[in-house]
Amino acid sequence: AVVSTQSTGNFLKITLQTSLEVEQPNMMLKIALSICLLSTLSVADIMMVRNNHGDEPANPDPCLRTCVGSTGYGTTTWGATAKAVYTKIDMSKCGFVDTPVVTTSVTGDDLNHILVGTSSPKGLTKSGFYIVLHGAALLECPDFKWTTTVWRANSIGKWNIHWNAVGFTC
Repeated sequence: AVVSTQSTGNFLKITLQTSLEVEQPNMMLKIALSICLLSTLSVADIMMVRNNHGDEPANPDPCLRTCVGSTGYGTTTWGATAKAVYTKIDMSKCGFVDTPVVTTSVTGDDLNHILVGTSSPKGLTKSGFYIVLHGAALLECPDFKWTTTVWRANSIGKWNIHWNAVGFTC
């Protein structure tokens, strides 16, 4: 097999020439897909325009990382106040050196689509944050009242937090 590469700007062209007879018909496909995957990874681009403070970031782009996670479908550890439930999200394994930009969503089986607080990280730091959920936001149904409880979050709703964080590691 002969492999040749040619670099043009941001693109890398990889040519594979072979005269081998492949006994497994899918082997060439696997090789081609592997090369495509490797070349895709080498041209991935991520850039932060504004940091968590709204400023242009001072850190170098090669240090930028995207880190994602979930608290777990129906297994999230919830705490409670008189009118809300909350959970702490630990991002310490992401290795951020400063507070990242974070987006969140709440998924589940029931009532997660009407919750207040689903996209509002509280106490955001480089290692984590809280999500506090305050019941329903049904403005067109003022008589619909219920209390957000740990039981409702885990047993009925099976609520969990999905999060995406983009920040610097150096």
